Amino acid sequence: VVLTACSGPPPAVDYARTYPTLKQRDTLNIQVFRSAKHIEMTNTTARAFGLSTLWLNARFSRPITGLGVGESLRLPLEEFRDEFSEAFRGGGFFASEVPERLVLAQIETLNADHKPELLGLVVVGGEGE
Repeated sequence: VVLTACSGPPPAVDYARTYPTLKQRDTLNIQVFRSAKHIEMTNTTARAFGLSTLWLNARFSRPITGLGVGESLRLPLEEFRDEFSEAFRGGGFFASEVPERLVLAQIETLNADHKPELLGLVVVGGEGE
């Protein structure tokens, strides 16, 4: 008997959307460290961020409630979704697909004039473990 696996579309998430048409304004001194299944970052700037969206590889996004000065975040890569709700392939020991490389991390937030802006973050260890 041969068993075949069926896979349908990924479960939809309400935050799945296309990458914004904003031009990246600057790169912040916030390093994003990647492991096989997570990213970690600490806000080492003097600026606090309110409701924002983190973008990976100009494709996958995840909203955050904020990132205060000195605050750290550890987020599962599987929570980052593209416009079709497909998850970022993080990898790990039992991964069935080749892990996706992390080459670009950005934060979409509001500036002092309450207008959307896109800021770059520094990626460290984009290959994962």
